[in-house]
Amino acid sequence: MQSTVSQAQALKVLFSNRILTMETLLEIENKDRTLVPFKLQAIQRDMLETSTPRDIYVKPGQIGATSVHVADFYLDNITINGTVSVIISYDDFSAERLLLKAKKYHRSLERRIPTIPHLDHKSATELSWENKKTNFSSFMYIFSARSYTKGRGEAIHNLLLDEYAFWPPGTHEDVFASAVQRVPLKVGTKVRFVSTPNGEDNPFCEFYRAAKEGTVVAKSVYKHHFYPWYLHEEYMMLADDDFCLEADAFDPLPNITAEEQILIQRINGLLECDDFLAQAKIRWRRYKIAEMASMRRSGETIFIFPQEYPEDDETCFITAGGQAYNADIVETKIRNCIPAPITHNLVSAQGLSASVDIWHDKEEGRGYVIGIDPGKGKTSESVASVWTFYEGYTDKDGKEHSPILQHCATLAGFYDEAEMGDYCKLLGHYFNGAVLAPEDNLDLVSHVRDYPDLYWREDVRTGKVSRSIGWQTNVSTKPYMITEVNRLLEYLDCQDSRFWSQCKNIRRNASVKSGIIVVGADDHHDAGAITVVCRDAQPVHRGFVGVSGWSDSWGR
Repeated sequence: MQSTVSQAQALKVLFSNRILTMETLLEIENKDRTLVPFKLQAIQRDMLETSTPRDIYVKPGQIGATSVHVADFYLDNITINGTVSVIISYDDFSAERLLLKAKKYHRSLERRIPTIPHLDHKSATELSWENKKTNFSSFMYIFSARSYTKGRGEAIHNLLLDEYAFWPPGTHEDVFASAVQRVPLKVGTKVRFVSTPNGEDNPFCEFYRAAKEGTVVAKSVYKHHFYPWYLHEEYMMLADDDFCLEADAFDPLPNITAEEQILIQRINGLLECDDFLAQAKIRWRRYKIAEMASMRRSGETIFIFPQEYPEDDETCFITAGGQAYNADIVETKIRNCIPAPITHNLVSAQGLSASVDIWHDKEEGRGYVIGIDPGKGKTSESVASVWTFYEGYTDKDGKEHSPILQHCATLAGFYDEAEMGDYCKLLGHYFNGAVLAPEDNLDLVSHVRDYPDLYWREDVRTGKVSRSIGWQTNVSTKPYMITEVNRLLEYLDCQDSRFWSQCKNIRRNASVKSGIIVVGADDHHDAGAITVVCRDAQPVHRGFVGVSGWSDSWGR
């Protein structure tokens, strides 16, 4: 016997799944200016599936991010009595477009379900829905960042800050102080910051990095989301496409650079696709880069591809001035980073375990140095960075071979000094009895004194060895450490993106005594930098051409 489902039951099921509701009942204008069913793209779908009460999104341009968040808010407005949604865009034109988008969603749904609450377009910034029979009412306000009315009485249940990185200077703080504080800490409320990157020197970049770095230790209540451009299904170009560059109208794609090959591997791994699709995406990328290079004013490209179409959440934030390290080298290194291919577990005598990310596993006969930046228990990260060093040499044909400072592994976590000490000793034994070079500014040293091979501090000016264990970071040694890393920057072979990301947080500033300020986390940076300046502690070993240890002059 076939059962029947009432319209009310069917609607209840339909509205219980937000994605199903959107794709079944709403329409959207596509890029051909035609109204079509709202079928979500991969990024749009993930935004809904992974959203939390407080989110911040870094996304590529033109992927429909705002459309999906406006639709989500709209469905709250017509289904939850008393809902107040506020959407703030970066300019008046965009605000008007978002208002029109919400109205179109309503018209498409009203044709299917005429009984939904009535829409009243009250003003240029306000939409309201009401049903007098059921005493239902809700409101949606859409402003530009400059026109936002700073009311403080009415609660806001849904708040979208759209293209936040492009807001006019001074508006970020005003809106944050008024609008965000009006969102109650109640289940069901939503605050979402959404933007394409717009340089490093703006509140959006700072806000995103705080969410990325600080969620674990409650420094940020926001969940960070990053979407590279190649996740978008439309961003690809076949060899026979009308817009394909003449030199790229071949399959397979010719003249693939080393940078593109790394990107192809990343695309293949993330999308689980073959080279045909990955190369189609590279072909599209080449066209967009050429297109942007054609749009110049006073010798400068107006639109910058890594910003409009980010590939990672570091290089997308075009670096501000004052960096201590060469920005071009750092960004090139970041693009070459990959996830650690090996994971090794360390188990302490107390039965506690820690995971080590390994890019280059131990080799018999090799010497290693482990730089340690101890954290503060559960409030900042403790990091141990394992490196090995190959000296430069001249071969029998007179060819110069540059030195290589190779990062091998990273241990990182929120451990107290005793835990970190135990794990570092285990890590040292694993890497052939590596030299431990802790930073001597916390209690960690007392927990590693029984380790057989420790770094004994040298005076950076005289080279005289003291009877103190560990590298001491102060206003005198910090500039030396950074200068030494900078001098050897191009020779650092490190594929851990955390190290390079934090290199961007080290800035020159003449107003402070050391000449250096840190604008974000620096645990991974300092652990690696300590290893570089303490590299002479590496045990003597055979080099590339049979020369033992380091030359007397190299690295001085």
